[in-house]
Amino acid sequence: MACTSQSAKNYVKTARVHLVRELKNLSVIVQNLNQKGVLGEEEVSLIQAEKTDENKRRMILDSVIKKGEAACYELLKIIDMTRKRTLGRLPFLSEKTNETSRETKFDLHHWISCFSFKEEPQMDRNYLQGPRPCHRYQEKLKLKVKKILNDFWASSKNLFEENKKPDLLYISLILDTQSNASPCKIKKLKKKKSKLSRPKKLRTYIPEEKPDISPCELLKTDKNIVLVGKPGIGKTALTHEMLRLWAERESKELDYMFYFDMREKAHITNVKNLEDLLFTVFSEPDEGKDEVLQDIKRHSDNVTIIFDGLTDLSSPVVEKLLNKDLLPLAKIIITCRADDEDEDLFSGNFDRVEVKGFSEQTIKTYLSATLGEDQKKVLSNLELITLCHVPMYALMVAACVSSKHVPQPCTITEIYINIVRFCLQINSKTKKKDLNSFISTKTEEILSLAEVAFLATQQKSVNLTNLTCKDSCVLSFLKPLLIKEAVTETITTHAFLHYTVQEFFAALWLLTNPDKIRDVFQQCLTEEKKHMKHLIPFMCRLLNEKSPSLMKHLIPDQDLKNTSNWYFKELINTFLPHLCEQEEADTEDSGLHVVILFLCQCLYESQSPEACIYLLDKLDYHLDLSGESLDPYPCCAVAYVVTQSKERKIRLNLEDVIISEQGMRQLFRCLENV
Repeated sequence: MACTSQSAKNYVKTARVHLVRELKNLSVIVQNLNQKGVLGEEEVSLIQAEKTDENKRRMILDSVIKKGEAACYELLKIIDMTRKRTLGRLPFLSEKTNETSRETKFDLHHWISCFSFKEEPQMDRNYLQGPRPCHRYQEKLKLKVKKILNDFWASSKNLFEENKKPDLLYISLILDTQSNASPCKIKKLKKKKSKLSRPKKLRTYIPEEKPDISPCELLKTDKNIVLVGKPGIGKTALTHEMLRLWAERESKELDYMFYFDMREKAHITNVKNLEDLLFTVFSEPDEGKDEVLQDIKRHSDNVTIIFDGLTDLSSPVVEKLLNKDLLPLAKIIITCRADDEDEDLFSGNFDRVEVKGFSEQTIKTYLSATLGEDQKKVLSNLELITLCHVPMYALMVAACVSSKHVPQPCTITEIYINIVRFCLQINSKTKKKDLNSFISTKTEEILSLAEVAFLATQQKSVNLTNLTCKDSCVLSFLKPLLIKEAVTETITTHAFLHYTVQEFFAALWLLTNPDKIRDVFQQCLTEEKKHMKHLIPFMCRLLNEKSPSLMKHLIPDQDLKNTSNWYFKELINTFLPHLCEQEEADTEDSGLHVVILFLCQCLYESQSPEACIYLLDKLDYHLDLSGESLDPYPCCAVAYVVTQSKERKIRLNLEDVIISEQGMRQLFRCLENV
């Protein structure tokens, strides 16, 4: 700070000629001088009556200088607090000195920053930054944003039961500012990934931690941003966190923020001009509409606009905003999927940020916040943990596991059914009560995707070829991979967001083609196709008609019943061939323990007591699991099978079994049957 004895009156007088020429937004200065008691109502009226801005500036300065030191000090404070508006934008270096002119342009920003303001313990920062209607409109926008936020999080909370609704808030996502990996690098990664064991392969879905990029930093930067990512990966949640930061910050700065959900673009494509877009589609000022619009246009650097889910430029007004033909200094934030990213439109003016979902640590943070102690039911299952890197899937996993209306822990397939139904609902904007009817209308598209999933799974591949489905709702389960084949040609291939979702769809298709099920059972017994066994537990639950349902909306009920009549016997007889032919099994065959455990998991998914009794009959009511390592989920499956035996006690061999405390709790439930 400079010398505290510096005279405010002299400081204003020495710069008077420059202030008369360059002061802007005079109404802001006059309103603040009036608010602080420097100018009375009569003086304000006289200033406003002047015809030219130059005369208004002279009258303001002369009145203030005439009132003395305190009035001049107040004027300097007002200019300092409102400099962005009253002095205009900061000049660029090239603008500071005009080489064709002999004189250096007077820099008012530098001038005001050199004045030594007194150190006040609680400096009054309550200065109007613009006309009062603009401030009132800003408050209205903040209320609108808070309602958007409440609705957004409420829709997620409503998935949970009344007494179990968690306080859902934004949890940090992995954000990557690096450019896209080259097609060559992607192919090498995929080749390397295909050789990994299943547990290691599943863990590759969880993104690695990166240097933290916060929503606050994205909001502060002057750059335009395009947020790219897979469906359900958290792009919308990220934009809503930026909305929250803006709506709740303490700053007195006058700025504006607008949010448009482009999935509801019917209202947007028909707008004729900027005023329609901002005021009709989003929120209209209660007063001074023209004054507010002019302020937005004059100070477009104080405007942030979010276009969430942009897929095309069907709106001329949106296109002009992106091209900076309207509001040239406004900050534009776009979210889109990778296959909707238009390089020509975004590459030059937008910073690209890829949203990659939850890291392993944030998965645990999310599950802790939503499930509390029940998070152990998910953390003990690798498939569910890795599935949760997609925030939308994590939400459904948490909602399903927390529900008291399903067996605990709930069946894995049930979670996947809920995920599929939820994704179809939110991407189609269909009401819950109409969802079953909507699924029925999409049978052809869903089964088309399911067939491609089955063929890829058979080949142990995640690349989906010959994908004919174009329906955006159904494609929401996929992520695109753009590969540049030539200078003028880019091809798009697809993969599921998670390999287990691909297996779920493959199982769904197989049930619509029951003549192929026996062949797949046999394939599961071979080394080459043993990975196909992961489809079987999904099929077991999909055959069940209990809620939530899916298959009965895709194929006739009778077809499903016909398959169910022979399916479980065929499954058990295929995987226990020795026991079908002999009275005594070779219990020393350690592979048999694995088969028994697998069948228990299949029957737990099916929730079929009849199938459990059939298996127990085949095993002569003897479950030998000796030497196995049992996670909580297999323990739950074993407990379920055992509890179905009402008439006969079961011999359960757990010699040398490694089992967790949580797994033991599951088995304690069935001890009366053992």
